[in-house]
Amino acid sequence: MDDRVEILVIGSGFGGAIAAKRLAEAGRDVLMLERGPWRNTVPMQSSGMDELAPLPQGRHAFNYGLRSVRSRFFKGEMLLNKRGFVEAYLGKGINVICSSNVGGGSHIYAAVLGRPFDPRYWDHWDPRISQEHMESYYDEILALLDARPVCPDDEVPNRIDGTNYNGELSNAGLRNAPVGILLPKHPGHASKVSAGYGLERWECDMRNNSFLGSPSGAKTTLDFSVIWPAMQDGLIVRDLCEVKSLRKLGAGGRGKLRYEIRYRNHRNGLDASVLAENVILAAGGVNTVRLLMKSRDVDRGLDGMPRLGYRFGTNGGFFGFWLENSERDLTQGTPLSEPFRVKNSRSKSAQMLRAGIQGLDDIPLPMFMKKWLRKNSFIVAIGGDEGNGLMVMRNGTFTIKYSKRDNDVYKEISEEIRNIEASTKTKVYATGAPVTVQPIGGACLGASNSEGVVDANGEIFDNPGIYVTDAAALPMPPGAPPSLSIAAWSAHVADRLLESLQRDALRPLRGV
Repeated sequence: MDDRVEILVIGSGFGGAIAAKRLAEAGRDVLMLERGPWRNTVPMQSSGMDELAPLPQGRHAFNYGLRSVRSRFFKGEMLLNKRGFVEAYLGKGINVICSSNVGGGSHIYAAVLGRPFDPRYWDHWDPRISQEHMESYYDEILALLDARPVCPDDEVPNRIDGTNYNGELSNAGLRNAPVGILLPKHPGHASKVSAGYGLERWECDMRNNSFLGSPSGAKTTLDFSVIWPAMQDGLIVRDLCEVKSLRKLGAGGRGKLRYEIRYRNHRNGLDASVLAENVILAAGGVNTVRLLMKSRDVDRGLDGMPRLGYRFGTNGGFFGFWLENSERDLTQGTPLSEPFRVKNSRSKSAQMLRAGIQGLDDIPLPMFMKKWLRKNSFIVAIGGDEGNGLMVMRNGTFTIKYSKRDNDVYKEISEEIRNIEASTKTKVYATGAPVTVQPIGGACLGASNSEGVVDANGEIFDNPGIYVTDAAALPMPPGAPPSLSIAAWSAHVADRLLESLQRDALRPLRGV
């Protein structure tokens, strides 16, 4: 017999975890399917959970790094390790990195939780949602993740004010966003502390809380901070379960159940299905859109969505290797520095950040190479692009099309890079096509299905009962790291769904 559930959540990143927690706390019947595994970190070790998969660090850096590859050149995926950490997508003019874990992108994010650059970000899209309404959700998420800005008293190594090349780099006028990192009460002395709900974590030791995960739990990831608490309220999580398609059920004897969701259980290699009344779709900015397109265009299980795939953006995503040859050990610090620009920059949107190459101690590399890597870093750029990319499904092959030439932020980034190289006498090496870990849009918020895919409640216009709560629904690139905006949107959508369920429960009583 098929599983049956009131609310199915697909994905466990910021879009899935926040909604699932809210719904479970309200006493709803919630099942979460996540294609990735639970990761082996101090908080999850303290939970007593079995079968934790390694982070791609130390001797696992190579075999647990890459999960799969997707490309516009072939259908489906090339699965390399079902417990791998990231999926690489190779598009036309753009490459995307997606994570695969219980906790989603919170393992790969740099823990920066910033509001959108536009102070009226939510005001332009539907009269039923506004920036004023969303502000309380932003505050709530920051409190939930215990996030705050880094300050001088934290004595974080390699802050820009101490590594600014004699004033050639500057963070003047740029936001010092809150970070979801447990900073030590006594700088330089990390201690193990309670994470609540029977879990433990370490304060940040400033050495290994990078894009490849946080073994100590110093970086606030969603597996222990949101999903585990939700499980105490009844949330059921099935890891290593990859959803393959959604199908709308016809009328006839199934009660309120509206959708069949088919998935592959990677633990036993078998296919299974679950019937759900409501679906929270939060598989990640790229995979949510791909799954909707496959379900509509290949499997013929969904309807409509004429604007599906439009308004894709990269949030100015850029990665480059920064050959600094510093006298410092640049691996120490938080995953990212605070944002900076070159002195007297003319940039309107682009912001640069330094990422030290953390976790070198246990990687099986020659000592001379480790010493050299400690002196260099990655340079990361973000900024609001035009969101004019396109996702399409043709003959079963999924393709993202994007042109950095048509987005002014990449002109700003290129100018910043040239000026940084000239003023600091360093060199930055990067690929021609941008690489982003922040894909935005494709199933965007809009006032109607001619303007977007989801309404102000997050519900798909043409497929009632399916809600999109991840980056795919964001109406435009926020410029700042998107995690906080995704989480706020997810909380908003969960609340609207709860209100709808409560109204439905009262309807039979009105005629009494």
